[in-house]
Amino acid sequence: MTREEIFDSVQSLAVDKDLYAASEYVLGLWEETDLVKAFEYLLLDCYWKAKSVEQVIHFANAAIHYCLAQACEYDEDADSARELRFAAKRIATNAAAFTWIGWDEPDVEISPGQMRHGIAFARYAVRQLHELDPTDAQLAYTYWFLGAHLIADGSYEEALTVFEAARDHSASDGRNLDNRTMHEGFIGLTKILSGDTETGESEFDASIAALKSRDNEDAVFFAKQLADVRAFFEKRKAANAESGRR
Repeated sequence: MTREEIFDSVQSLAVDKDLYAASEYVLGLWEETDLVKAFEYLLLDCYWKAKSVEQVIHFANAAIHYCLAQACEYDEDADSARELRFAAKRIATNAAAFTWIGWDEPDVEISPGQMRHGIAFARYAVRQLHELDPTDAQLAYTYWFLGAHLIADGSYEEALTVFEAARDHSASDGRNLDNRTMHEGFIGLTKILSGDTETGESEFDASIAALKSRDNEDAVFFAKQLADVRAFFEKRKAANAESGRR
């Protein structure tokens, strides 16, 4: 089965029956399809093509449970078990990405309940990764998604701790200064959102300036991302405050 055929069949089953029938269909392809890859593609297509966060959450859970169940068929230290748990972690990180409101993706609606699923995916990804002898780069990347969800949740104190961990792992990795600077920018942003504007503004502005001074694609992307995310969350915070006054 091709990626497109699987997606089309899933969408038909979701309409004609329900998402559990769609899951049963995908799981039944195990003899002819690499199910881990099929689920990973399905998450991408449910988000980018169907624009359905509900489907992303459903199939992410199905995929994670499949990977963990398959991992239990092997010795805990076996390479196959480790690869399956890594796949489960990777799927959880993708699901966390697709349930974060900070992207402000057009035509994608994410409810408060779905945001809570996103935090759960992000927390699981961090916990699972720690059990898999990760690199500092992997830890920094995975911690960022948890921090991102925590600022969306308004849990600024924990978000600050998580972003600081991401920064420290980036520093230990040492291969990409732009990643470390980006994490420092999110530390500043978290302080701004939490009300510590004096320190936060200084750290945020320093990160933006450092990124803009570097002539490379990652630095340009991170500087824009920081500015866009700040604008989104400040606008959201102001709207929430206005609603609370009414």
